[in-house]
Amino acid sequence: MTRPAPLPPDEARRLARLRALEALDTEAEPLFDALAQAAALVVGAPIALVSLVDEGRQWFKANVGLEGTGETPRDIAFCAHAILGDEVFVVPDARADSRFADNPLVTGDPDIRFYAGAPIRMSDGLRMGTLCVMDRQPRELDARQTAILQQLARAVAEALEQRAAELELNDAIQREALAERRRDEERLRLASVLEATRAGAWEWNLQTGDVRFNAQYAEILGYSLDELEASRSLTLRDLGPDGRCLPPALMNADDWPGVVQNLRQYLRRERDAFDCDARMRHKDGHWVWVHTSGRTTHWTAEGEPLLMYGTLVDISGRKAVEQKLHESEAFLDRAGRIAGVGGWQLDLQTRELRWSDQACIIHDLPPGYLPTLEEALGFFDEQDRATLEDAVRRAAADGKGWDLELPMTTARKRRISVRLVGTVEIEDGKPARLIGALQDITVRKRAIQALQLSERRFRRLFEESLGLICTHDLDGVLLSANPAAAHAIGYEISELLGRRLSEFMPPELQAFFDGYLAQVARDGTATGLLRLVAKDGSLRTWQFHNTLDDEGDEPYVLGHAQDITEREQQERQLRDWSIRDALTGCFNRRHLADVGRSIPDDDPWGCVAIDLDRFKHVNDTYGHQRGDEVLVAMAEFLRRHVRRQDMVVRAGGDEFLLLLPHADEAQTQDIIRRIEADRADAPIGFTLGHAVRRGKTTLDAALAQADNELYALRAKRPAVAR
Repeated sequence: MTRPAPLPPDEARRLARLRALEALDTEAEPLFDALAQAAALVVGAPIALVSLVDEGRQWFKANVGLEGTGETPRDIAFCAHAILGDEVFVVPDARADSRFADNPLVTGDPDIRFYAGAPIRMSDGLRMGTLCVMDRQPRELDARQTAILQQLARAVAEALEQRAAELELNDAIQREALAERRRDEERLRLASVLEATRAGAWEWNLQTGDVRFNAQYAEILGYSLDELEASRSLTLRDLGPDGRCLPPALMNADDWPGVVQNLRQYLRRERDAFDCDARMRHKDGHWVWVHTSGRTTHWTAEGEPLLMYGTLVDISGRKAVEQKLHESEAFLDRAGRIAGVGGWQLDLQTRELRWSDQACIIHDLPPGYLPTLEEALGFFDEQDRATLEDAVRRAAADGKGWDLELPMTTARKRRISVRLVGTVEIEDGKPARLIGALQDITVRKRAIQALQLSERRFRRLFEESLGLICTHDLDGVLLSANPAAAHAIGYEISELLGRRLSEFMPPELQAFFDGYLAQVARDGTATGLLRLVAKDGSLRTWQFHNTLDDEGDEPYVLGHAQDITEREQQERQLRDWSIRDALTGCFNRRHLADVGRSIPDDDPWGCVAIDLDRFKHVNDTYGHQRGDEVLVAMAEFLRRHVRRQDMVVRAGGDEFLLLLPHADEAQTQDIIRRIEADRADAPIGFTLGHAVRRGKTTLDAALAQADNELYALRAKRPAVAR
């Protein structure tokens, strides 16, 4: 069941501020309509609203796409949720959101699926409602659309404050005019009004320069009446062509020339009244904007002005409002430029067409330019002009709007692409005017074309690359693979997709794959070797460099690899050649150095040295070929009598070594006994000695000890020719 949004903590203040704006239940206004059109255009949504959230309803100040609906109850309003924070409130799919799934605006007309609302946040921080866009399809906002929607919502807030300020300014001007008229009447009847009026009042003797003020005049400038009583002003002579017109102490020097000019024009009867704005110095040092006006009430016998009565009104508030209005107009203009959106309006009765400044800029025309309808249509090609004219005629006839993307030629002969959105305003049941927005989408069009070209190039590179390229998700499931990758392990592409990459790894290596996935998710990249079982059962080695791409909605890993199986085999062969004896296949002395550096101190190693008896006699009697056969057979004999992890080394011409990893004295003696027990099967007689490497003893030292034992045993035996 749909639950209403909670109330903001400042709801009472918010409602009071909303009603003070005097915007509820007012007529549509082009500015707000244009901002809603701009939001719909930027986001590409069919519905856009300027929604003001009242106590029990949300009321639409501007409405694009929901014609005929002016308000909805607050308890089902998406906007009631959006005003709870300052960020854009986005509901990608209302049917999938438990807060809105059974909302009547979702389950029925207008079938809302997507909603995005930017709060209309006023200068005091209170949120009046939203500038929102809606669609009947699920979707997302990108960062640019979100930023522009926020800017447009700020523009709506500025427009609301500008509107309220204009109302306030009009009221203030009317009140001021009425009060001044009454003060003038009172001053003409009785001078005592100087003490009674609420505005500052002054009496000026133009002959002597004496000036009198009432208490309100002094209060406006922060003084007491006694502090100002001693003040003097100009005389009529000072105002003459040769007079000195130095500014009074409290008057702003920059404003003084305008005051003097206004006063002189009045005294020459070029103006009906002395009436001007100026800044005066407050007692605490800041400038106060005042409006002063006055009339001559007494003349000398010679007909010269004698006395002037006038008023002084503090208009600092009004000046601040005017400044704010100016800033708001500038802000709205900047917002239009940022969004690249111009507005336009066509009166269907007079055929008068008006463009916003941004619309003029898009056409390469100066701001404020007023085109005719025919001139505006002339920027389009004949075929596109017919399309646009047909859209305008249909809109005028059936009251429905349009949304077109067309090429056009600007006043400077630039070819650009624009998006034109228009709608109809109805008055007295008849179409009265067309309003809409115009956006230069040239860059977007070019970006789309460039993206499509880049996509084609990437696809071609992907499919034709000799490198092995694939993508997988964060669970390791293959999403794509190029032909080279599939061919490398003998599969069709269709046989790979949707399967976990670890399924193609040897079982003993599959645990590594989970660690790889964790690394690439954590670090964003991973590099290493991958062992894969090809379709024919052979083991392939890939050297990979994979990168996580998490910029989209669904992150994935882009993998690039090289098949180094053959290279790895060649490297292994070269290493074997470098550490093995070419004749016997045993390790050589170079391998001894590598082994010696890798043995831990506390690891015992058995070492057995073996010399062949009478080997030189075999060579001399039967030849070197027979000698080589004896060496090969002896190597095979020794390999049969050692453990799988033991190493048989050919140390020299007729010398062999046995390296027995992790073998203590007992284990070493056990292997020696096995060899001695089968001595009769050996291809030649031999003598052996042994030692066990322990603690800090080096492998070389242990081998030397084994040699010493061998030589000692040989010395005890009868001489044997080698």
